[in-house]
Amino acid sequence: MAIVNQIEWAALDRLVEVQQRNRETHVPVISLFRWWARRSHAVAGAILDAARAEFGSGSFLVADPFSGGGTVAFEAVRRGHPVYAQDLYPWPSSGLATALTKAHPGDLVRASQELLEKLEPYRARYQWLEGSRQFELTHVIRVRVAPCQHCGGAVHLFRDPFVSLASRKKDERRAFLGCEACGGVSLRALDAQSFKCDSCGRRSAAGRTKSYNPKPTVFCPHCGCRAELASLLATAPAWKPVLVQMREVESFKKASPILRAVKIGDPVSDINRCEEEVALRVAIPPGVETAHLLREGFLQWADLYTHRQAQTLLGALREVDKLDFTTAVRDRLRLAVIGACEMAGYLCRWSRTHPKAFEALANHRYSRSTVVVETNLLSPVGRGTIPRRLRAAEKGLIWLKETAMPEKTVLCSANSKRRPLRRGALIVTGSSSRQILQDGAAQLVVTDPPYHDDLQYGELARLFHAWLSVQSSTPPPTEEAEAVPNTVRSTSTEQYEQIVKECLAESRRTLSPNGRLVLTFHNNNLAAWTALRNALSGAGFFVVGLATVSAENPADHSKRNKRSFLCDLVIECAPKRDAHVAVSGRNDTEQRRNLLAVGLALAESVNDRLGSSLKESYEAHLRRMGEAEKLIG
Repeated sequence: MAIVNQIEWAALDRLVEVQQRNRETHVPVISLFRWWARRSHAVAGAILDAARAEFGSGSFLVADPFSGGGTVAFEAVRRGHPVYAQDLYPWPSSGLATALTKAHPGDLVRASQELLEKLEPYRARYQWLEGSRQFELTHVIRVRVAPCQHCGGAVHLFRDPFVSLASRKKDERRAFLGCEACGGVSLRALDAQSFKCDSCGRRSAAGRTKSYNPKPTVFCPHCGCRAELASLLATAPAWKPVLVQMREVESFKKASPILRAVKIGDPVSDINRCEEEVALRVAIPPGVETAHLLREGFLQWADLYTHRQAQTLLGALREVDKLDFTTAVRDRLRLAVIGACEMAGYLCRWSRTHPKAFEALANHRYSRSTVVVETNLLSPVGRGTIPRRLRAAEKGLIWLKETAMPEKTVLCSANSKRRPLRRGALIVTGSSSRQILQDGAAQLVVTDPPYHDDLQYGELARLFHAWLSVQSSTPPPTEEAEAVPNTVRSTSTEQYEQIVKECLAESRRTLSPNGRLVLTFHNNNLAAWTALRNALSGAGFFVVGLATVSAENPADHSKRNKRSFLCDLVIECAPKRDAHVAVSGRNDTEQRRNLLAVGLALAESVNDRLGSSLKESYEAHLRRMGEAEKLIG
């Protein structure tokens, strides 16, 4: 019987949809380190439980050769299974190993408090006194400034006048509107049609940008000259602080921070560079994603940060090393500190409709914005700060300890000797084309291979790897081994297919004769499905089961208002062919029918050893399912 037949998919869909709306609450380990395209913990858990029912075994070795954010490993550990997890990159593998290493929650709390006390001088840089009351800035919002190419006047590059709602109140009807001539902001009604700047008196229209323009243009407010935004961004970055969010240091926890225009005396100016920052003065490498940074004048990783932020992070890492706690506790603190590097002050985006900061990598891309926000990384409130990350580390540790943690967690390189694994967790860094498990050791492989060219994992992780190199002698990852088409590195779909095939063939070697491979996948590019089909066939697998399951939250920034797949195809494979392919799960939406149609086509082609056309078979299955728009091409 196929594992997919052991799962109640409709109930699982409901659970996934609930969890995906607030993953940090349901699965606190999600906040321990940034990774992309994390699959649902509920789905991984359901597959593991179904495999236990199918195998009739209480414990078996679970492997994930593309472990990424560690979803499979976390859920397998919680169920008492020995775990093998491997990823090409050191950031996710070291993060996973840290999260799975035993530590005492009380020690972690005490170490966190001691660290924050030592960092108070860095926090004081955002604070000031008004009489006997002490205040601090939680955020500084800046607008990019560029000289007009015709008259040389300063142009303040607001996307449009609407900079931010005045607060996060549900019924807030006031907004801050920015003047492109002087950079001043004025508090006005949200529905104002025009406004007179409080700073310079210039009257401007208050309309919002309504449509996307791939080549936006900017009119100089001084001479009326028109220029492409891209040409203005090619100049050296310069920024003007326009808004701050502040709070009273000793205020009640429920007191809301106040968002207001910058005033004289606010600690918004940056400080001088220190010698320690030279560690970040490393060139940003060219790439598909990093090209956006280079085009906009960011040439080194240090350029993304204010000096206050860079010195806070570097100081925190230095203080962690001095703490008298176990290595497991210090590693957790270090993970939280390095994770805060994604709050880069000249890259993070300010959400104008929900006043708050978003991480530089929150949208699966390096943020591209002319209105940016510097987060006070030591503020007790605010998204992504060090105190918030330390609390998340504590919650993640408690969440895991409430169920189970491995007896022992080992982190090693893919160049290590092959070994048996009967208990605990073995986390490996390096290409999964070489895995260090012995032949036939794994009963179940659960994974999701890279989704073709949807995400450039290595390029996005470069920021974290730059910070890892500050802390240790971690060598630069070999991005050439990543399974992803990349125009800058001149890697193709054929190379993607070859790498995935090599990794799956190695998983086939480590899989027991009666074991199963279960992977999840979605893509709207038929070339990606063809590559996956060829990889599965070349690795020696047969498809024995298919199902669809909810996967994404439609409110996620990377999915909002796009025709992206919000569900996955679950593909169950075995080393030997079954009599038929089991099909489970819902097919009541166009997306699900498309996934099942391409899955059936893939199964026929793989099981017949590429004997049928994937495109023709997919279209034929889609027609048999009734009226459904073709979403894969």
